[in-house]
Amino acid sequence: MSSASSIFPVVFLNHGGGPLPVLNDPQHKPLIAAWKTIIGSLLEKYGTPKAIAVVSAHYEANQPSIGGAAAPKMLYDYGGFPAESYKLQYSAPGAPDIAKRMVESLNAAGLQGNLDAQRPYDHGVFVPLMVLFPDANIPVIPISVLNSQNGAEHIAMGRALSEFRKEGVLFLGSGSSMHNFKYFFSNGVYGTEFNNALTKVLADPTLTAEGRLERMKDVRAFPGVAEAHPEGGFEHLMPLLTCVGLSQGALAVEASNVQLMGANLRDYVFQ
Repeated sequence: MSSASSIFPVVFLNHGGGPLPVLNDPQHKPLIAAWKTIIGSLLEKYGTPKAIAVVSAHYEANQPSIGGAAAPKMLYDYGGFPAESYKLQYSAPGAPDIAKRMVESLNAAGLQGNLDAQRPYDHGVFVPLMVLFPDANIPVIPISVLNSQNGAEHIAMGRALSEFRKEGVLFLGSGSSMHNFKYFFSNGVYGTEFNNALTKVLADPTLTAEGRLERMKDVRAFPGVAEAHPEGGFEHLMPLLTCVGLSQGALAVEASNVQLMGANLRDYVFQ
């Protein structure tokens, strides 16, 4: 199937700890295996995407922003890792024309989109793509999350951009279903209650699309949320909300359930 005619599902992936997935960290093997299974099955079924748009938890902005650089540079937005992690390169081109039209779609929806012509690739973008698309030959479009950390606003962003799925753009949400440093590297497994609540809504076939959209607007009130995401620290959850909007509230599949450094993590695929 040609990429131009393929309407890819929307995918939310947990991007792991900093650059560790590309540094052969053994703890990340289950996470990477899940990524490869999810994306591999999509590529087999739908072909090669025309472009990859990544909603990154590490691209925070006051207004909906789209990276429009033709040849994005690298942003090593992490600290305390081996020297090699500050030399990583991902040379995929940007897609300025698509980015510009995405901003126009945001503006048409009344969301005051911003074209960020110099936006580099942060690690929420380049780490999963280095693993999943190592040839770096597919154009990439970074998409921000909002500093407001408001669920409804992120869903609205996704809905405004959903038309680009018809053009063969693969949308990836890059964040974490559990992201609380208080519990990382602990002996237990944390975030399970919240992730169960997510799956209960996202994968409930009895909910209508509109019902799912409404429920997800209140995700910050779900059971177990305080353990999974500290107050004021919901940025890693926001790409999931954008994915919900991109899918127009479609039924999701819980595509993986892994444990990593004390966190229970779930990936989701939306048709």
